[in-house]
Amino acid sequence: MSNAIISKLKGIVGDPNVIDNPSEMAKYLKGTGKPAAVVLPGNASEVSGVVALANEENIKISVGGQVADTRDLGEGIVLIMARMNKIIEMDHQNLVAVVEPGMTHQEFIKQVEAAGLYFPPEPYAVDTSSIGGCFAIGDADSQTFKYGPTRTFLLGFEMVQPTGEIMEIGNKCIKNVSGLDFIHLAVGSKGTLGIFTKLLVKLLPMPAVKKAVVARFASLHMANATFNTIIKRNIQPDRINLISESLVKDVLPGQGHLALIDLKGFVQSSQNLANEIAAVFSLGGGTDVQIIDDDAAYENVINAWLKARQAVNHKPEQVIEFAVGPKKMPQALTQLEGIVGDLGACPGVVVEGLLGFARVLLPENADMTASAQKINKMAMSLGGNVTGLLGCQLKCEAYNDAEMWSATTEIINGLRHKFDPKGIINPGVSL
Repeated sequence: MSNAIISKLKGIVGDPNVIDNPSEMAKYLKGTGKPAAVVLPGNASEVSGVVALANEENIKISVGGQVADTRDLGEGIVLIMARMNKIIEMDHQNLVAVVEPGMTHQEFIKQVEAAGLYFPPEPYAVDTSSIGGCFAIGDADSQTFKYGPTRTFLLGFEMVQPTGEIMEIGNKCIKNVSGLDFIHLAVGSKGTLGIFTKLLVKLLPMPAVKKAVVARFASLHMANATFNTIIKRNIQPDRINLISESLVKDVLPGQGHLALIDLKGFVQSSQNLANEIAAVFSLGGGTDVQIIDDDAAYENVINAWLKARQAVNHKPEQVIEFAVGPKKMPQALTQLEGIVGDLGACPGVVVEGLLGFARVLLPENADMTASAQKINKMAMSLGGNVTGLLGCQLKCEAYNDAEMWSATTEIINGLRHKFDPKGIINPGVSL
């Protein structure tokens, strides 16, 4: 990148907010790429200016809240949104907030709860996830069964499109879309359709009480059997999660795999459910069964869950995710053991029981392609499949339907090209 372009970037965002020293850039970068500059914009106008310049000069941009992926970036620009980190408005009457994308997800939750309100979606990575990244990734999480997927919490946004124009869409009304829903089309697009610069976020009233019920189990199968008992009893808490001992030992030490059930709601009904769940755990072979209602202890165990899941998320090249539905998970785990071996010896297993969803962290030397094909075949036999675009590809392969896969990728890539004709934004991201 020429010195003239660096000077233009400094003219847009100010000298201190353009970093081109490799050692200073390093803390903002993920991956092995070597971009020419890290740019920290302060508002939508500055983001627009940087994107318009990049589009004009055909320079690629990778975007992140605190850190950005440098795959396929070359000598491009890393755009870090960390300076745009304020809650602009907290509207208690309409239960919404207007927030800038660079605020960390955890800080947003903290400030929302300090205001007596609640935001359920979980951070993808405890330490680095931003609220903009929450919606750019748009993943379902372990509270989705009760509160709905992440996309339902976005009512509108301000976005800089890949050509530099600024788009504003949505309002504070829950019903604000008729026909094609572009607001939620942008959720999960991983920044490829544009860069969020302001988010209109739906909030909920703060629950009266938060409790967790935890137990240790000698086997994942025993723990999961208790989950089915809980579901049969029509108990529907916020989370029903299971984490293998290998993942949880560093964040919440103890012997055995950890079962975690999270309850939020009214005081007495939550206590009654907690007592019933604790009894189910004990009868199902659980040890060290605890009802946690102290605020600090509750936050500790929830953060332990988030960090354990984060450990898996940070190794995507070793992870296979699949869904089969809650009632089929015992069968799935049994059949999974026939594919990957003893689950207790596996580098990591995470089960989100209410979603019937599991993540499996395989050894570094595992044949990921063969494992994914076998796990997808198993999941399809139980009415599910490997998730994400990989799952779509594997289903097409299973049905021997190359035309379906070709049509799927053509639609996705065509949509992306319509918004970003030059392929400027987040070049290393695959949808």
